[in-house]
Amino acid sequence: RKIIIMDNTQNKKNILIIEDDSTLQDAYQKAFEKSGYNVILETKGSNGLQKAKSENPALIILDLMLAEGINGFDVLEQLKKDEDLAKIPVFVLTNLDSKEDTVNAIGAEKCFVKTDIFIEDLIKEIDKRLAI
Repeated sequence: RKIIIMDNTQNKKNILIIEDDSTLQDAYQKAFEKSGYNVILETKGSNGLQKAKSENPALIILDLMLAEGINGFDVLEQLKKDEDLAKIPVFVLTNLDSKEDTVNAIGAEKCFVKTDIFIEDLIKEIDKRLAI
């Protein structure tokens, strides 16, 4: 009889969070990891783009208003222009409630206003998209 040890880290999907608010980062990270995801955190757009290339996340959570360097709009445009990264679904989380049409036109799959969505509901949307 063989005993097969399952390594759960291999089955976990990576989610890249590009968000400069450390309180939100912590909340997302705890909730997502509790739901079975590996979380990669970035505060700057340019670093987020590099992580998207090196980590190959299953999904990206992107804030539009980033404090340093390029903003979320630019990150989204660059992701969607890159042949390898364009297939990664991007969920935009923002406080700019009038930007949904803009980010959807650039290529975001979903856009949520931070104050209007609970983390549990966001996780349900991610689960549905990644079909866990």
